[in-house]
Amino acid sequence: MMLYGPLAVWILVSAFGPYDTVQGPSSKLLYVHVPTVWIAYLAYTMTFIYSLLYLIKKNPKYDSRAEANAKSGVLFTASTLIAGSVWGKFTWGTWWVWGDARLNLTAILLLVYLGYLASRKFTDDLGKTAKNSSFIGIFGVIQIPILHFSVIWWRSVHQQASILSQETVSTGDAPMSPDILTTLLISVLLVTLVHVFLAKKFRIYSDQIWDDYLNPKSRAKI
Repeated sequence: MMLYGPLAVWILVSAFGPYDTVQGPSSKLLYVHVPTVWIAYLAYTMTFIYSLLYLIKKNPKYDSRAEANAKSGVLFTASTLIAGSVWGKFTWGTWWVWGDARLNLTAILLLVYLGYLASRKFTDDLGKTAKNSSFIGIFGVIQIPILHFSVIWWRSVHQQASILSQETVSTGDAPMSPDILTTLLISVLLVTLVHVFLAKKFRIYSDQIWDDYLNPKSRAKI
């Protein structure tokens, strides 16, 4: 219930929230695209932090948390790519713009963390697996600032940041109508809660894998 409650409310907010009169109902994808990419940033940053902590302290709980955040991050990155592609079809007339740095970098980010998860399947030695995947979790985070600032550094079909733009901060003017901005912020909060509860589920599963690995005698005999 802790997971499905925020998820259900987020779906309702996205479906029935206000939309931009110029773009039409397709602009409601804002409530999916922006929150999910925020979670991608958050989840992979947490993967980086926990991966670093694991290498320093060798505590399995940090590896479990790193893996849990990576799994959730992959789901939300895939969601933001799907929502962005659909939105792009409505606004740009195409599903994908290959010359756009942000689109391509987001796809690469997804592939890197899919690689992180895949790396955990290469060996039954969980200690070695955790160490190797931690390196991917640490170096993979380098992509996030590059991805975020790509719309500034290179030409892009994406608009630059609205809420955190220098113009918005300096003038104090809302980057969008108050009802849309409020709905967007509520969506970000709801999606953050979904991520927290989803990552917790993944962590519990990873903790069990570690427990079975460290305490083989505790495994149920078949």
